[in-house]
Amino acid sequence: MTELAILLGLAAVGFGLARWTHVPAIPFLLVGGLALSASGAVGDPEFVENVLFLSVSVLLFVAGTDLSLERVGPFAGGAVKIGLVQFVGLAGAGLGIAYGLDYGPTDALYLALALAASSTIVGVRLLQRRQQMFEPFGRTVLGVLLLQDILVVLLLPLLIQLPGGPLAIFGSLGGTALLLVGVGIVMKGVVPLLLESELDAETQLLAVLGVLFGFMGAAWWLHVPLFAAAFLAGVSLSGFPFSGIVHGEMQPLYDFFSALFFVALGGAAALPDLALLGHAALFTGAVLIITPLLVTVVGEWAGLVARPALESGLLLSQTSELSLVVGLQALVVGQIGGEVFSVIVLTTVFTMIATPILTSEVVVRELVRWHPSRRSGALPEVPSNHVLLLGGGQSVRPVLRLLRESDYEAVVVDEDPAVVERLRARGVTCVRGDGGDLSVLLEAGAAQAQVIVSTLRDPSSLGPLLDYVSDRVPVLVRVFEDAEAEWVTARGGTPIPFAHAAADAFMDWFEQQAPTDSAVGDAK
Repeated sequence: MTELAILLGLAAVGFGLARWTHVPAIPFLLVGGLALSASGAVGDPEFVENVLFLSVSVLLFVAGTDLSLERVGPFAGGAVKIGLVQFVGLAGAGLGIAYGLDYGPTDALYLALALAASSTIVGVRLLQRRQQMFEPFGRTVLGVLLLQDILVVLLLPLLIQLPGGPLAIFGSLGGTALLLVGVGIVMKGVVPLLLESELDAETQLLAVLGVLFGFMGAAWWLHVPLFAAAFLAGVSLSGFPFSGIVHGEMQPLYDFFSALFFVALGGAAALPDLALLGHAALFTGAVLIITPLLVTVVGEWAGLVARPALESGLLLSQTSELSLVVGLQALVVGQIGGEVFSVIVLTTVFTMIATPILTSEVVVRELVRWHPSRRSGALPEVPSNHVLLLGGGQSVRPVLRLLRESDYEAVVVDEDPAVVERLRARGVTCVRGDGGDLSVLLEAGAAQAQVIVSTLRDPSSLGPLLDYVSDRVPVLVRVFEDAEAEWVTARGGTPIPFAHAAADAFMDWFEQQAPTDSAVGDAK
């Protein structure tokens, strides 16, 4: 009980630090576990191992319920392209770095597999927090995570059975295939029955746990790692609306066991020396540099425009909780040592700490500004008596269609080079740049515009614009929160509190202005 109390105490400290710093709790929990390992306060390796395997089963089960093919929908093709290129590219980089650091073949293979997949927990939580789960790039990211997790689930049993020869490998592959068949049976047969039964909360929880234990029992009989069964059990329950029921019933257990898992995982790792820290830093650099580059290039090729493609790459720029399971499973069966396991844990800590920073609005905006393609040339003259649109995404398409049928000229400001080129090909005047940058707005004729319509994600970036022109030019600003609406109103703008309503508000203004606005016609 003393050892359990120590683990729980460290978990409480880790969650407190995460709330204070707005960084995911996982890195703090792992660092706390590493400190515990250095102190020797928990000296029973068997206890730590039992905590890890119990916790990881619940953790991966709930993570699996977040990954539904239905959510990916028409973006599955792009997700497969991005996921495969990223997986193979990072695995290849991991092998190259490992061999360059004189790791043996088995160690290199496990390091490569640990490097290849991104974190479902981190990616999904960031998408949920930013309300981007159902945006095209958010659904693409979910598809990439699902594909990579399934690849790890398929490949890790093969690596574990590698010393046993071809027969053991094919046996493990066959067992995993049977579990995948079980996923389809539960999705198509069991879940509809549970939904029709209208069970109370306690019975629903028992049914959900029954599916989990059923998969794990089958995995034990088939000689497949239990973590794979737990994850696939979650995927089998990931369809809407049952996944919401599972989350509601399992969330308290998930929070408890996730804290235990990551603290115990750090406690199981060897205390790193400077050499291991250097190795982890090299693997971290590979993840943080290669992932955004690969995902951005392949994402644009697969149909995403530049900014969403870049954001997808930054969201995927960390190693996975399954990477930790890879290292743990290999450590337990004796195929890698504590030093290699520590490198995997440290790489996970470093990359997960970096992800919230890399995906911040400031970093994304700056990286998009330096996108290498399609630099914007200056307009021949500053436009006037026009409609200025800040943001060229789908929400402004109705405005552009309306303006084509009128005497008004549209000028679009967008920082995404792919969006700018697409609009220019349709004859729309565009200025490439940040809609919150006053110098860009002056080039686009903000002070001479008839009306300004902003669909930018961050209304607070419009402070300089509102201070400069709001007393002369109507500024319609899309907002998502009441606090944003109050901020816009205080600076003289007109807040539009729905994602699609900026275009609607402009149309109302246009209908009122167009019949009487002779100045525009004279200017033409």
